[in-house]
Amino acid sequence: KDYAGLAGCTSLAFVLYLNTLNAGFVYDDRRAILGNADVTEANRPLLQLLQHDYWGTSLLDDGSHGSWRPLCVLSFRLEFQLGHGTAFVFHFINVLLHCLATAFVLRVAHTLLPTRAAARVAAALFATHPIHTEAVAGLVGRADLAACICCLLSYLAYHRHTLHRPHATSLALAGAILWAWAALLAKETAIATLLLCGLNDVLQQQKKHSHAAQQRCRSLTVLGAALLGALYCRLCLVPLPTTNFSAADNPTAHERSWWVRALTLLHLPVANLQLLLWPQQLSFDWGMEAMPRIRTLWDWRNVLSAGFYATLLTVTCKGMRLLLPSVEHVVSAVASIALPLLQRLGSSSCRAWQGLISACKQQLASRRSRIANAKSCAESVNSTLLVCIAFLTLPFLPASNLFFYVGFVIAERLLYLPSVGYCLLLGLGFDQLYQRSRTSNQRRLLLCCLGVTLGVLSLRTVQRNRDWHNEEQLFRSAIAINPPKALGNLGSVLSSQGRYEEAKLALEAAIWQRPTMADAHFNLGWVHQQERNYSSALLCYRRAIQQRPQLAVAYLNLATTLQAVNSSAAQEEAAAVLLIAARLHGRGVRDRRAHLEARHSAYLQLAALHRSHGKRERSVEVLNEALAMPQSAAQRALLHQRLALLHAELQQWQAAEQQLQMALQLQPAESGHYVNYGQLLARNGSRSEEAEVWFKRSLAVSPLEAGVHHHYAEFLEQQLRPQEALVQRLRATALAPHNYALQAAVADALRLLQRLDEAELWYRQAAAMHPQAAHAHANLGAILQMRGQRQQAVACYRKALQLQPGHATSRANLAKMNVNIDAKT
Repeated sequence: KDYAGLAGCTSLAFVLYLNTLNAGFVYDDRRAILGNADVTEANRPLLQLLQHDYWGTSLLDDGSHGSWRPLCVLSFRLEFQLGHGTAFVFHFINVLLHCLATAFVLRVAHTLLPTRAAARVAAALFATHPIHTEAVAGLVGRADLAACICCLLSYLAYHRHTLHRPHATSLALAGAILWAWAALLAKETAIATLLLCGLNDVLQQQKKHSHAAQQRCRSLTVLGAALLGALYCRLCLVPLPTTNFSAADNPTAHERSWWVRALTLLHLPVANLQLLLWPQQLSFDWGMEAMPRIRTLWDWRNVLSAGFYATLLTVTCKGMRLLLPSVEHVVSAVASIALPLLQRLGSSSCRAWQGLISACKQQLASRRSRIANAKSCAESVNSTLLVCIAFLTLPFLPASNLFFYVGFVIAERLLYLPSVGYCLLLGLGFDQLYQRSRTSNQRRLLLCCLGVTLGVLSLRTVQRNRDWHNEEQLFRSAIAINPPKALGNLGSVLSSQGRYEEAKLALEAAIWQRPTMADAHFNLGWVHQQERNYSSALLCYRRAIQQRPQLAVAYLNLATTLQAVNSSAAQEEAAAVLLIAARLHGRGVRDRRAHLEARHSAYLQLAALHRSHGKRERSVEVLNEALAMPQSAAQRALLHQRLALLHAELQQWQAAEQQLQMALQLQPAESGHYVNYGQLLARNGSRSEEAEVWFKRSLAVSPLEAGVHHHYAEFLEQQLRPQEALVQRLRATALAPHNYALQAAVADALRLLQRLDEAELWYRQAAAMHPQAAHAHANLGAILQMRGQRQQAVACYRKALQLQPGHATSRANLAKMNVNIDAKT
């Protein structure tokens, strides 16, 4: 019950990550949380969490990432509803989970390490290590946090089971299995949890409190069955990913030379260990050429690889000695067997052998009494050493690329659970050094080194947390490590902020580093499009499509740019490009939701393009084809709404009404559908009463929406009920007091009612609200002219002409007043 160590280590972990609480959604957080319908849509069935991957894509989709983590998605969903989508709640929970993981590391250290000080050192190192920043500050690291906590809980539960095994119930063992399964629901790498429990049980068999082999065998059998069951469910019941990871994500996996692949993959554990030992250079992404492949045997990194595996093998063999019978027991057994045989021989030489063996047995007995305590301590250290190595290596193996390829080369957040073993090893080493220190000065020096180490790690953690505060800082921090990826993402962020010149520099540098980056070409094209440099934008979009033919949004923007060119040939090409984008299947596309949204937009734009050219029948065909693709209820409702508008323009009233009814079925709480239905019915004079019913229903659905009152007022004016229309106009203005159009509409309604004084006041408010609008000054001039204020009316008309020289109403009214229009205006 180390309450002091618990409070100190968890407080240290919380304080170090306080500067992450004001961070936002960065990098993968947007797709995993904000772009994941399993998180944002509260009414979505919970069963779908088991059918979708971490990013909200169906596991049966050919572009699914295959990362099945329903426990984390469920936590995101609860926090999204709790915090209404604010990032603070997510970051706060991540920090609390890191504190909880630190507490469990301390508890595990107490079960393994020989002293309380060693356990505290291990937990303090875990709390301060900068390698954990990505897992804690990056919200998608929730999977690693949850998997680590569940894994440690499973280990502690099984440890409790082993301590009380002769008299224990199956509750602790069941708890260990359940926590291990929960860890697997959080992240796939937690499959090593039950292996850790079983290995610890085997390695502790010769300790002081060892139990019967039969009891141990029974427990290990249950663990093995639980592990096989978990593997069967994950590999057979849950669909596996069918798409191959791109060469940009894992270039080593796509390397043709097996020799280069072997040397590089063997070096990956060394590179990860280097990040644990010296976490100075950290990056949000280690893909592309961030870690160059080893192409020759003479690469100096092969020396590090050889040294790493030799050291690991030596330490493991040293620890395995406790599983072998001791030399003293062998010599004693041989002597006890040889002595009777020699006695039967009866010769002088036999008597000499008998004396020698007796002396040997006496020496063995004396040595055994002297080294009993040292041997017990050595066995304990060796077994602990092996368990620490197991904590370091086993959780890392599934993501090491040594047995099967994964979608990355190095990922810092994956070291969160393996770092537990690393910190335990350092805690064990500190304890051994402290025990062997003979003077107080040596111990003070050791404590000073520990303090400096913790201080440096803490400063680096705080500094690294700032990089994860926003995307611009994060991407800038990785330019030195992964230039093409960092510059490409930085250019996208800068372009979204309107910093086009900086964005172009970053994107052009990224393309120079890696010309095959489709995203960089696309983002550069978007920047050129915003600057109306259409020729350059077209070139960039075509290059993006060439590099990634399934990039639907590139086709969409290419068509938009072609339409801006405003030539007949460009319009025809735009229609062809939109049709390709709309029918693009998207095989192997990772972000299926974004791909479907791009296809949906392509259908809408294609229908609008045909409509603008008078091809309404063709627009109807396009929208009907769009209804066949998978999409959300809101998207289908929008298609039905557009179809209703087209049918109304074709005077196919019954078909238009049917489309609006289908839109209402999909979105019964959307007031816009009720308004559209009312407007459709109002076109038929005999159904005006029925139309008014639908307008009133829209008011009942959205009484606080200004647009609903505005459209109802228009209907009332058409029905020659201006007084009632004015009431609706005033309500709309009260709900949207800063809307210029609504202010001007109230003034128009007052003018129709001949309430000129009030109309003038509202016109002046509208003109003050939007002083650059020529229409506002012209309307004010008209009301002043009606009131006989000629000079002020002329001034208003001249102001309108100054803002818009061709304003027809102002020119006509000035002509009626026989006022010469100044040439400048």
